[in-house]
Amino acid sequence: MERSDQELIKGYLAGSDHDFGILFERYKNQLYGYLMKMIPESKTDVDDVFQKTWIKVMLKLPFYNASSGHFQAWLFRIGHNLSIDFFRSRKRLKEHLSMDTLEDYMTPISKERPAAEMMNREIAVAVGTALDQLSTEQREVFLLRQKGLSFKEIASIQKCPLNTALARMQYAVKKLREILSEGGFSL
Repeated sequence: MERSDQELIKGYLAGSDHDFGILFERYKNQLYGYLMKMIPESKTDVDDVFQKTWIKVMLKLPFYNASSGHFQAWLFRIGHNLSIDFFRSRKRLKEHLSMDTLEDYMTPISKERPAAEMMNREIAVAVGTALDQLSTEQREVFLLRQKGLSFKEIASIQKCPLNTALARMQYAVKKLREILSEGGFSL
């Protein structure tokens, strides 16, 4: 039976580095993918923020309160805050979604179907271009929701009311539909 995040946290705080390793393995890919979308310009910068996030998690884990939310949301909030710090320190707030990160939006297609593969790539490019036209807050809500976070968790990460997070998603979807329909795609 798989141990819960809370059990792993308790184990780590009791001295089990192995428990922290399990927790790390459980969330490393999701966190890294999220940071790649937040800071797509440089893999080195993503690696840096990723490492700083886990260091901060290790330092703050004794103060983590499970009753205030899920560990994943808490982890993403730390990553989010460090990403914002990264942009502030470099005074650049413009985000750009690169082709490498579009793989998350592509459905795996068999190699025997090259026409479908080409269409899949066209859709991925269109979605990436459309996402780039959203406001930072709307894009972030959309990407966090794609990672499976609840709107309550997203609101916590963005430090906004739940209704604001819901509205941002609504506007994001509406804008994406408009942009994609102009390009000949429909949702």
